[in-house]
Amino acid sequence: MLNDSVLKVSPNGSFKVTQLCQSVAICEALKEDRHNWGNATETEPAFIVYLGCKKDEIAEKIRYLNQALGCYWCEIREPKYLKEFEAEIKIRGMIRHSTEERNGLDFLVWAENDFNYIEFDEYNYYTTGYQPRW
Repeated sequence: MLNDSVLKVSPNGSFKVTQLCQSVAICEALKEDRHNWGNATETEPAFIVYLGCKKDEIAEKIRYLNQALGCYWCEIREPKYLKEFEAEIKIRGMIRHSTEERNGLDFLVWAENDFNYIEFDEYNYYTTGYQPRW
C-alpha cells in the first residue's frame, strides 16, 4: 500500500507535496502551472517528482530516469522533503501514467515500491485524490 502523507502545502495554496512511497514524493500545482512544469492535463494538475536515494546511487538513478522514464531535467540536491535519504533528485517533465512509448510516475512508484503491484484505482487515489464510487 502507498503512503498518502502530505509533507507540505505552500502558504499561498499554490502547491502540495505528497509522499507516495518511502522514496518518492510529488509536488502538485493546486492552481495553474506557474513554473511551466508542462505536464498538466485537462483533468490532472502539473507536478514534479522527488526521488530519494543514497549519494552513491545518484548516477545509476539518473541513467534510469533518462533511459527508462525519458526524464532529462533532473536536479540533485540535499533532501528537502525526503529527509531520511542522503540525496534528493528533483525530476521535471515526467508523465503521470505510462504509455506504450514511455514509462511514467506509476512505473516509478511501482519500481520504488519493491515491484509490488498497485491497483489502478489505488494509484489514482494517491496521485490525484480521485476515488471512484461503487
